[in-house]
Amino acid sequence: MNRLLISLSLSLHGRALLMRKTGVSRDDVAQRLDDAMSRNVDLSSGRIMGSMCCSPHPIAVEAHMRFVESNLGNPGLCEGTLELENEVIKMLGNLVNLPDPYGHFLSGATEANITAMYIAKKITGRRKVIFPRSAHFSVHKAINLMNMEPVKIGLDDDHRLSLDDLEGSLDDDVAMVFTVAGTTELGTVDPIRRVGEMVSDVPIHVDAAFGGFVLPFLEEMGRLEERFHGWDFSVDEVSTMAIDPHKMGLATIPSGALLKRQGLDMGTLAVPSPYLTMPISYTLSGTRASGAVAGAYAVMSHLGREGYLEVVRSVMDETTYLKKRLRELSMEPVIDPVMNILAVHHHDPISVQERMREHGWFISRIEGPKALRFVIMPQVFRGALDDMLGDLERVLKAV
Repeated sequence: MNRLLISLSLSLHGRALLMRKTGVSRDDVAQRLDDAMSRNVDLSSGRIMGSMCCSPHPIAVEAHMRFVESNLGNPGLCEGTLELENEVIKMLGNLVNLPDPYGHFLSGATEANITAMYIAKKITGRRKVIFPRSAHFSVHKAINLMNMEPVKIGLDDDHRLSLDDLEGSLDDDVAMVFTVAGTTELGTVDPIRRVGEMVSDVPIHVDAAFGGFVLPFLEEMGRLEERFHGWDFSVDEVSTMAIDPHKMGLATIPSGALLKRQGLDMGTLAVPSPYLTMPISYTLSGTRASGAVAGAYAVMSHLGREGYLEVVRSVMDETTYLKKRLRELSMEPVIDPVMNILAVHHHDPISVQERMREHGWFISRIEGPKALRFVIMPQVFRGALDDMLGDLERVLKAV
């Protein structure tokens, strides 16, 4: 049992979990909350370098709290939020070259991936899902829930979906090809345009949970290699896409969206909801938070494309700086970073990760190949990088 599970087990056994017969004072509640919060690691500290979540923009937090009581799952009572959702979906569609977007705001890419797979199964009547080894673990949740057949394929020399493996896996029972634009481990982009050229009537889903708020701006800055272009709805065969504003979009948690092409059968998820203000429900979640929609709308409207360009430019500059400094410590990148995710080879990443945690730094690791992984989010500033590198140098000498 790892340390986190041990800590959780001890805290649960050491605390009465029954609701009190009589309540306690607001001060007592506040003290308990302060105690709990003090044991969370604050994203804004800059000491978390393994998470894809961002410290939300203040305007997103403010907007979220203004809409905190509204349930978008009953949209007739939340017409204002419904309008905001439609505007957010349009802004997201514009970002990823979907001129007439349709979709819904969800809890995140996991729900979006599950929903997209359900739609693909219903409209094709098939069972197989082809996905690369680099796909997020939520693909396994979706396949299990949908009782579908997994077809995991390998990666090419650039750690992208193998087109050779894909070609050998395509048959008449394939319901979906699951691709990734911004892989969790390395931040690379599958050759989605080439995938589109290889399939005919097979829906392509793009998990752009992280890349959706990075790749468009890298392209605009001319910092995205040509071979990574053609990852979005500019590829005609792409039918659905997951994108998370709570990652590089600087929105509040949880904020996700599923974008769909118009013409895709939208009735696949529809179920009657006669006791609500609208007769049909179209999403997996019945209750949907208005706060996240408002938060995403607020920050996207406030920053605009120019604001996000500056955010992406800044994190890429810091990623380049970190790559240079790590090379000075004889740590070579697994791939040249495509986005603000940097993995560097190390023979014992588990030991390094654990020792860095003892110093108060939260980095991550990958297993294939063995490497340390750094995610340079907007809250990771230069001073934090320099402090972390000092501790890392000492840890590397001891491992």
